[in-house]
Amino acid sequence: MKITIATGPIFPVPAVRGGAVQRLWEGLAREFVKRGYEVTIFAREFPGQAREETVGGIRYVRWGGYEQSTSIRRDLLMCFLYAMRVARKVPRGDVVVTNDFWMPAVLPWLKPSAGKVVVNANRFPKNQYWLYGKAAAFAAASAVVARTIKEQQPGAARRVMVVPNAIDDGFLVTLQAGADREARRAGPTKILYVGRIHPEKGLELLARALRLLGERLEAAGKKPDGWECLLLGPMEQGAGGGGEKFVEEIKGLTAGLPLRFLPPVYEPDALAAIYEGADLFVYPSVAERGESFGIAPLEAMARGVVPVVSGLEVFREYIEPGVNGMVFDHRSAEAAENLASALSDLIGDADKRRRMGAAARATAEKFSPAAIAHKYLQLFEKVLTGNVA
Repeated sequence: MKITIATGPIFPVPAVRGGAVQRLWEGLAREFVKRGYEVTIFAREFPGQAREETVGGIRYVRWGGYEQSTSIRRDLLMCFLYAMRVARKVPRGDVVVTNDFWMPAVLPWLKPSAGKVVVNANRFPKNQYWLYGKAAAFAAASAVVARTIKEQQPGAARRVMVVPNAIDDGFLVTLQAGADREARRAGPTKILYVGRIHPEKGLELLARALRLLGERLEAAGKKPDGWECLLLGPMEQGAGGGGEKFVEEIKGLTAGLPLRFLPPVYEPDALAAIYEGADLFVYPSVAERGESFGIAPLEAMARGVVPVVSGLEVFREYIEPGVNGMVFDHRSAEAAENLASALSDLIGDADKRRRMGAAARATAEKFSPAAIAHKYLQLFEKVLTGNVA
C-alpha cells in the first residue's frame, strides 16, 4: 500500500514550531513504514528544511505554504490556492489522508490517481463536509466530531468513523522511579497549562479560579510561595494566540499571584520533561465548537500528571472523572469556584494525585502511535476493499 499524508499549508513537518496534528501524522508515518508501507508526507516549505528528502524511510515533499493571519477569509483563499497547487504534485498511490481544509475537495478532481481520500477530521465541523462528496471516509478524532459531521451532512454518515489521535512516543517513554519523580517535583506545587494563550481556552476563567485558589490556600495556611501556575504556549495572534492585549488582561486578573507565562516548547522530549515537572495539569477550554480532541491533557497524562479539564464532551474520550482526571462544570455560574475547588482538592492530597496519575498514565498508553496506526491501517483496508459502512 502506498500512503500519502497531505498536511496543511501553515505548520512545517517536522513540527519545529507548533502543529500537534503534524506531530501526530509524522509519528503515524513512522509506524506505517515499520510495517512495510511506502509513505510520503506533503507539508509546507520552511527555512532549514529540505525541499525534498527521505528520512527514516519517509519521503518528505515540501512546497508552498503561508503564514497564518487574523483574517479567516484571507486564510481560506490562501489555503485553497495551496491545495490547488499541491494536489497536482501528489504521487500516484492507494490512499491519501489529509487534515487540510480544501485538499479533500480538490484532490479527487485534480489527481484521482493519488488514491482514495480519507479526511482526518481534526477540526470541529463547520458545515464544510458537503464539499467532500468524493472522499472515501472521514476519520473523526472524537465521537462528538463524528456525530456533528453526521448531523451536518447526513449523506456522509456511513463513511464516518472515530479514530482517536495518537500521542508522540516521546511522551510515552518509561517514567522515572517514584523517588526520582518526587525529587524533580521538589519546590512549589506546580499547576501547568500548555496550549494557545487564547480566550477560547478558558484562561480568563482560570485566572479567576486562581484568585479564589490563592485565597483558599492562604486561609489554610499555605504560603503564596508554596504554589505556582505556568502558562506555556504561543501568545501572538499570528501563531494562534490571543495577542498582547489578552495577555495583559490575564496579568491584571492575576496580579500578585504566582503565575508565569512561558514561550511555547514543541520538541516532544523537552515538552515531556516540562509535563513531568508539574503536579497538576489544567485545561479549562470553553471552546464548545472548537475542541475536536484536546491532545495536551493526554500528553500530560502520559507523564503521570493528573489533568483538570472543563466539561467539554471531547475530554470524555480519555478522562474518567475521579479516576484518571478531574472534570469541572465550566457552564455553571460558579465555574471559577468549581475549578478552584478541583485544584484545591488535588493540591491538598498528594496520595490522590499519585493514584490518579498512575491511572492517567495507563490510559495514555492506549493512544500510542502503534495502537492508532493499527486503527488507521484497518480503515485504509476497508476503504480499498469498499467495505466502509
